[in-house]
Amino acid sequence: MMRNLCNCLLVLVFTGLCSLAQAATVNGLYTAELLVPEQLSQPSDEQLQAGLKAVLIKVSGRSAVVNKSAIVSALRQPAGWLSQFGYQATRTPVSAGDGREVLGQRLVLEFDPVMIDQLLQRSGMKAIGHARPVMLVWMVQERGATPRDFVPQGSQIYAELLKQAGLRGLPLSVPLLDLNDQNALDVSDVWGFFREPILQASERYQPDGVLIGRLVQSAGGGWQSEWLLLKDGQARSISPSGALSEQLKQVINESADFSLASLGASSFDYVETGLQLEVANIVDIEDYLQLIDYLRQLPPVDVARVSSVDADRVLFRVELQGGIQALEQAIRLNPRIMPTSRLSNRDAEAVYTYRWQQQ
Repeated sequence: MMRNLCNCLLVLVFTGLCSLAQAATVNGLYTAELLVPEQLSQPSDEQLQAGLKAVLIKVSGRSAVVNKSAIVSALRQPAGWLSQFGYQATRTPVSAGDGREVLGQRLVLEFDPVMIDQLLQRSGMKAIGHARPVMLVWMVQERGATPRDFVPQGSQIYAELLKQAGLRGLPLSVPLLDLNDQNALDVSDVWGFFREPILQASERYQPDGVLIGRLVQSAGGGWQSEWLLLKDGQARSISPSGALSEQLKQVINESADFSLASLGASSFDYVETGLQLEVANIVDIEDYLQLIDYLRQLPPVDVARVSSVDADRVLFRVELQGGIQALEQAIRLNPRIMPTSRLSNRDAEAVYTYRWQQQ
C-alpha cells in the first residue's frame, strides 16, 4: 500500500515540476521604463536607481531582492549596470516639479544582462529566466444597485492589473467570458471563491495558477477588494488597501512573490523555513490528499510543504501565524490529527509529531 502511495506522490511531484510546460516567455526583463518630464544628457541617479530596482525585481522574481546588502551597495552607483538609454515622446501629462504639467517623456533604461545576473549571484540569488508561470484572472464586481457581474475584458481594472503584472514580469491570462465560460462558471461561484467550479472552468486555459478577485464599489466611488490565489495546491488570501490602483499593485506584488520566488531559490543558499511537523498513519493517497487539504485550511497555516515520505509518515515544513500554540488551538477545534507523546529532534531541530485520524 505504501509503495502505491509513494508512486502516487512521485506522480504528483512530477506533475508540479512539469506545470511550467504552459509557461509564457517574458521579454524585456532587463529593461525599465520611466515617465519623466524632460530629456537629460544623462539620466539622474534617482532615475537609474528606480530603473535598476525594477529590473532586479523582475529578473529575480522577488520584491525583497532590493534589501540584499550587495544590491543596496549597487544602488549607490547604479550607472555601472546601465547598458544604454533613450527617450520616446508621449501624450501623457506629467508634473514638471515646479507646478506645471508637461507632456511626459518615456525614459527607456536597458541594463546589462550579464552584469545583472552576476550581481544577483553575489546576493545569493539568481535570475529565474524568461519562462514564467501564467496566472489566469477571474474578477467579479458589485457596483451600487447593478447586479454582480464579471469584470469585462476591456475594463480599466484589467488594464491596470496587466500593467502592474508587466512591471513584475508575471504573465496574466484573461478569460474570454464567452458562452463557454459563462456556462461553466457562474458569477456567484467566483464571488464565493468556490474553488472546484473555478478550477474546472480554468482548465480550458491550462494556466499555472488562478487569481480570483471580487471588487465592491461604494456609493462614494471607492473600491474594496478581496483576492484568492491558487497555485500548486496552495491557496493564499490577499486583502489589499488604499485606492484601487494601489490595491491592484499590492495584489500583483504578492502574487508575483508567491508564484515566482521559488523559481529563483539558489541551491547553495537555500534554507527551509517553518517548523517541522510529522504525521503518521498515512496509508494511501486519499489520506495524503485529505491531510494536505486539512493542513492548508487551518487558519494559522500560511504554507505547508512536504519534505519527505517514509513508510506511513509524511514530514512537512509548516509556516505559521502565531506559532505552535495557534496551530494546536486550531487542531483542537477540528482534530483530524492527534499529537503523539514524542517530540523528536532532527539535526537539532524540533519535530512535532501527530497521528492522522481515519474517518
